[in-house]
Parts: sequence; C-alpha cells; structure tokens
Amino acid sequence: MRESLATTARRIASVAQELVGAQRWVIYSVGPDGHAGEVLWAQEDERRCAAYFSGYHLEDPLAPHRIAATPKGVACLSQRLASGADPQARYRREFMQPYALSDALDMLLPVNPSMSLGVSLLRDAPHPGYSRTQVQALTDFYVLASQLLALQEREASPETGARARLAQRCPQLTGRELDIALAVAGGMPNKLAARHAGMSPSTVKTHLHSIFRKCGIANRSQLARLVLG
Repeated sequence: MRESLATTARRIASVAQELVGAQRWVIYSVGPDGHAGEVLWAQEDERRCAAYFSGYHLEDPLAPHRIAATPKGVACLSQRLASGADPQARYRREFMQPYALSDALDMLLPVNPSMSLGVSLLRDAPHPGYSRTQVQALTDFYVLASQLLALQEREASPETGARARLAQRCPQLTGRELDIALAVAGGMPNKLAARHAGMSPSTVKTHLHSIFRKCGIANRSQLARLVLG
C-alpha cells in the first residue's frame, strides 16, 4: 500500500481517537466483497486483536458487510446491541466481557472501487460506551475523512492526472473523447480501445479525427506528447 495512503489513514485514526475519546484503534482493509481483509495498522492490545480474528469477527455486529449500508458509513456497537442487532449473546459474553471491550465505533472509508478502509475506535472497560453526541461527531468527521482520501486517491492516479491535464489543455474535448485520447496515447490500438469503450473501431477512428482536429495535432505520436508531456 502506498506510504501516502498509510500516513493519511493513520492520521485519520489518530484524530478520530481524540475526537471521541477512544483508548485504541485498528485500521483494516475491506475488499470488494464487503468483508474484512487484514489488519493494516493498529494501536490495540495484541491478545484482544488475535482473539477477535480467531472467529469472533464473524459475529461482530459491526462487521463491514453489516454496516456497509449505514448512513455515512458509521456505526456504534453499543447502539446495535441495544437495538437487538446482536442475535448472538455469545459475542458479548465470550468476547467483549473477557477481553474488556466496553464499546466500539466503526467507520468505512472508501478508497477506490476495489478497496475500502475500516477504522475501529475502541473503548476499554470500565470506560463507558460512546454517547450519541460522540457518534454524531464521528459521523461529521467521516465526511471530511472520506473527502480527504478521495482527493488523495485522485491525485495519486497517473491516469486521473493525465486526464485533468488534457482537459485543461483541450477543454473542447468531450468526456468520451478524453477517454479515447487517454487510451490511444497510452499505446492502445483502435480495436482494443474500442473494446474498452464499448464501441466499434470505426467509431474510435471517428473520435480520433475529432480529437486531432480540436487539439490541432496530426497523429498519435503528437497526441501522446500532448497527454503525457
């Protein structure tokens, strides 16, 4: 994982920890299937973390696939337990109580279409559970954190940067023309570019002629220099 993303994620967790008064935090990957992948970074008791992933994570009311549809991607463990979202008392009896977990606040932060980050903010017993004010504070913070990650991801993407440059240099290009220009400038032949764009090679050729005319260039080499230069 990129170091810039790692640094940003840890900073987000640190700020969130101070915001809601958590004792510990864990950041984990979430795959496109909505399930937790692996712990990436943590300020957490190793014994409790190991116990959680020994099987209790499957019963967690805050498992990512269970809170993915939650507004703002934020959910509170104590609120879910109180609302009856904990069908198995075993999670509370065999995990929370023996491992001194008072409460947890989780938020899911989208990074790109294939990955999200889960951030768990943990309260150790005997500290009280999170208040509704603290849950709302994290919900507000979630919006800012999501925007920060999205901005960083866009800036880190070479394709996004190239698209932005070309759009600035040739503002007359349509969105579809930008797609074709980026594909062709990257070395794609017309047939492959057509397959990726869901159109015929002849339509790609028509778009290319329009791109050349609008950008004042004559061939693919000049297009590559315009896009990548």
